Amino acid sequence: MVRVFLKIAAAPVLMLAASPAFAQVNTAYQANSRNGVCYFTVSGPNAPGTGKPMSLEFSYRVRDGNMGAKVMVNGWDRVQQANPDTTYPVTVVLDSGRTKPSRSGGYSSGFNDSIWSGWGPGELSAPLLELLKTARTARVEVDGMKLGPFDLQTKGLAYVSLTQCAERVRAGKE
Repeated sequence: MVRVFLKIAAAPVLMLAASPAFAQVNTAYQANSRNGVCYFTVSGPNAPGTGKPMSLEFSYRVRDGNMGAKVMVNGWDRVQQANPDTTYPVTVVLDSGRTKPSRSGGYSSGFNDSIWSGWGPGELSAPLLELLKTARTARVEVDGMKLGPFDLQTKGLAYVSLTQCAERVRAGKE
């Protein structure tokens, strides 16, 4: 009886694994937490004017609900030459909707060259988190550039990753 059940249960899995659609699923993302902040990162296309790939990172600071987004590139002249003291608000455009421009943002050079943004605690960040619930793709608009698209892998994965991480952090498990 048990053997029959295993054969029946395994058949759909084997058929799914053999299908062309299954072979095309891309699950290239990173999720982690550090110091009470949860992160979700995906790779994207090359940065404008370079042959260097970008990454998009969403962050969620658990203690106050502050959301951030950062586009990172290893070696991007535009970022290296930008004034780090100038504020550049960032708008994240998801296939599920568009955010308001971030409250803060700008260019930063270091290990990675990045364009960073922050929406602020709690209710200021809630609309971005809400849009991530059903998002599959993202674009970033900043300083006259439209960066992306970034594949968020599956519908709602960024939201689930960030909120489950936040639950683990609150429970003291991360």
